[in-house]
Amino acid sequence: MPAVQSNGLDIHYRIDGDSPETLLLIHGVGDNLDGWWLQRDDFAAAGLRVVTFDNRGSGRSGHPAGPYTSRQLAADAKGLVDALGLAPLHLCGVSLGGAIAQEYALAYPDDLRSVVLASTYAVADPLTYAAFESWGLVAEAAGMPVMMRQQAPWVFSSGFYAGQPAKMAEYLVEMVRTTQPAASFCAQLAALIGHDAAARVGSISTPALVIASADDIVIKPAASRALYEGIPDAAWALLPGGHAAFLEDPALWNRTVLDFISQHRLHLAQ
Repeated sequence: MPAVQSNGLDIHYRIDGDSPETLLLIHGVGDNLDGWWLQRDDFAAAGLRVVTFDNRGSGRSGHPAGPYTSRQLAADAKGLVDALGLAPLHLCGVSLGGAIAQEYALAYPDDLRSVVLASTYAVADPLTYAAFESWGLVAEAAGMPVMMRQQAPWVFSSGFYAGQPAKMAEYLVEMVRTTQPAASFCAQLAALIGHDAAARVGSISTPALVIASADDIVIKPAASRALYEGIPDAAWALLPGGHAAFLEDPALWNRTVLDFISQHRLHLAQ
């Protein structure tokens, strides 16, 4: 897997598709670039060059000591964009990835044609903060396989558990195979729970779509709605499913992202 140097560490990445127009996907806490396996083909088939990468503390990228910040992770992404010459591009992040994408849009607006902020917030409310903090305690005390098993009911909806038990079981098997160290997971959690752009998202000038999931119990739709209301002229989508709606119903999630991006594609700007 190729890598670039960014902020003093290796950032490993993958490219699917050969379009001149790029979509950069930023994954959430505890995940890595393989988490986008249900998005890559659809987005590449739509004529986009799809770039995925491991955040610091994930996969094959560097795992420096934490805690990390969402601004720091955005700077890592910027280093990748500059090294590969990806700008101008479309940006999409889920959960922690959505927090990183906010910081990217605030710091590097000239790089972006559009930004999608999914299952995320401008700042955590007290309950969400406490929930994520508890994930770190479980990871440190019981290890990552236990952490990922207890995380599943938080991130998948009751409808998915009931309606697709075989798929849920398949996902759980993959989740508990994580090789991410607990220290790296907790370092990423610090970036998620420490993220606070509530007073700054009004400065986001990039065309933005905020996606929430109706049955998300960890980052509730109201938190995503507050983010949407803070961004001038943003678009809003409320989809069925839980926090991991992009895995529960990838066809609908992917179509929602592509429908928005299509309004800001290169061929329309020329």
